[in-house]
Amino acid sequence: MYDYMQALQARFSPETPCVERQAEVIRLHRKLDKRLDRKRRRELLELVDAEARLQDDLSLAGFIAGFRLACGIAHELGLEPPYSFPREEEERIGKG
Repeated sequence: MYDYMQALQARFSPETPCVERQAEVIRLHRKLDKRLDRKRRRELLELVDAEARLQDDLSLAGFIAGFRLACGIAHELGLEPPYSFPREEEERIGKG
């Protein structure tokens, strides 16, 4: 299911190019690369990789939440009779 949701995300949520942000990241990376020794560069790259994985996971989680919402809305639209909040409240109060 996870792979399927990733495929749907790739199809329906194309990445928007953030050229300015990408240029800023490259500039900062080069600036830090000159100042850090080899060990610190490796640690920094591990941090950046972990943040990128986290961002990917958060992006997919947001897409899945939106997808589930859309499925729920589609289901509600297909109900006969259509969903009615006042009717639901009357039923809830009547049972209470």
